[in-house]
Amino acid sequence: MSINLFWDNSNIWLVGQQVCKMREPGYEFDFRIHVKNLFDFAVDSRTVDYAYVGGSIPPNSDPLWNYFSKLDIKVEKQERGQTSGGEIAVDESIQLQMANRILDSEAPSHMLLLTGDGSGYLNGKGFIKQLERALKHGWSIEVVSWDKGCNRHLKEFAEARGIYRSLESVYDKVTFVNNQRWAK
Repeated sequence: MSINLFWDNSNIWLVGQQVCKMREPGYEFDFRIHVKNLFDFAVDSRTVDYAYVGGSIPPNSDPLWNYFSKLDIKVEKQERGQTSGGEIAVDESIQLQMANRILDSEAPSHMLLLTGDGSGYLNGKGFIKQLERALKHGWSIEVVSWDKGCNRHLKEFAEARGIYRSLESVYDKVTFVNNQRWAK
């Protein structure tokens, strides 16, 4: 089975940092995602037809985005709000790519989403709405997320209509603590 992967980098990292705070207290500020190991876990030896990651612009010295590109993942970075410093339109950019992929693909495929964000569904927006659209067009769906921060509606939707895979079981493999613990 080939897959189309969509990765909400901020959500995966921020919730992972919360998991680190519970598992390795005091190291949460040195918490890191091992991008290749997480990618390999999510892909699970399947062929990747398309991969996209959305996130906020980090400091210019951050090599993360270049690493995503080395894995042949299309990267789109959004600037942070000038006043708030918060993310602007990251989720929407990922959701637009999901919708475009559904519409532009010649045949249905498998949509793999890395996030825990389920907001907006009651207003006809958000990741769950895009997963519904994928199903309506004959796609299969899968969500990979941290249980700790996964929106309960998103998790229930994925479990009922597709596949849900938790990251807690592979925490030591997909994360590391900078200068303290390497990914296994």
